[in-house]
Amino acid sequence: MSGTYLGMPAFPKAARQALGDDTLRANLCHATHTIRDKRARAVAELDDWAELREAGKQIKDHTLQHLDTCLLQLEEAVTAAGGTVHWASDAAQANRIVTDLVKATGETEVVKVKSMATQEIELNDHLAAEGITAYETDLAELIVQLGDDRPSHILVPAIHRNRSEIRDIFRDQMGIWGRPAPEGLTDEPAELAEAARLHLREKFLRAKVGISGANFMVAETGTLVVVESEGNGRMCLTLPDTLISVVGIEKVVPTWRDLEVFLQTLPRSSTAERMNPSLHLHVDRNRRRRRPAELPPRPPGQRPDRHTGRRGGTAGSALHPLLGLRQRLPGVRTSRRPRVRLGLPGTHRCDPHPATTRHHE
Repeated sequence: MSGTYLGMPAFPKAARQALGDDTLRANLCHATHTIRDKRARAVAELDDWAELREAGKQIKDHTLQHLDTCLLQLEEAVTAAGGTVHWASDAAQANRIVTDLVKATGETEVVKVKSMATQEIELNDHLAAEGITAYETDLAELIVQLGDDRPSHILVPAIHRNRSEIRDIFRDQMGIWGRPAPEGLTDEPAELAEAARLHLREKFLRAKVGISGANFMVAETGTLVVVESEGNGRMCLTLPDTLISVVGIEKVVPTWRDLEVFLQTLPRSSTAERMNPSLHLHVDRNRRRRRPAELPPRPPGQRPDRHTGRRGGTAGSALHPLLGLRQRLPGVRTSRRPRVRLGLPGTHRCDPHPATTRHHE
């Protein structure tokens, strides 16, 4: 590898520099061991984890085989719910679409939910070049932004930083970006979280445009699904007048039932939680449920159900995160995939079910 990717130096050069940073190596060693141990314990609670992964793979394979039908159905459902779908074939087109949508509102600031898709296309840099400031609101992404840094992990973007470094970043940079860090800020996690909360609150209340990604898009209902654990997602998705969601086509699932399948195992595999603390579903609650498009039946045994402990209820089980697949996806380029762009006016957004915040035991 001799070029650059996302503004970063070539890997051999970056690796040589990083290997000489003892603090960085200690941070990553501690964090990765902690994350892996927690995930292993969460996965070990399920005796059918391998079956769940295989079921998820089959659902994704089925979706890819009928991707054209699913995407058209998704566009129809989102449009019927009051949203607007924009298609982009590359990063340049995607950035142009999002920028034009923001400019159409007359705003020069946006708040963002953590989104790897927008990181891949370097949306923040493009917005800045057009005079639009994008504020990251995920705690780790905030740390990265204030530190003029790059995310180092798809799930934990600031995994390379320790608490003392974060405290220093907050002290030095928060005042430049908005509300300063409190006097006498220490490196205690609770104090750092409170400093971030106070810093972001004024941005949440002031912003008229929010930008998000999505964990899933349900073709059957046009539902935008965002799972998170900090509460910033709900602030960005509901307070601004306009929501723009940048969603890769790999996030599409055909039916509502498929969504139930993936939500069972996503939190265990990603954050080692039995369920995500916050789940946000956006679609017009007054619209009648649409029947799925006519698709060939799935292979027998594709989605085994297992009892969830709820009275009279079962739910399918599956997850194999698409971004973790080693094999190349047929018909989908893994580096520059076309992406769905949704510009959803706030007056048309509402949750089909009241969102609640829950914590596992």
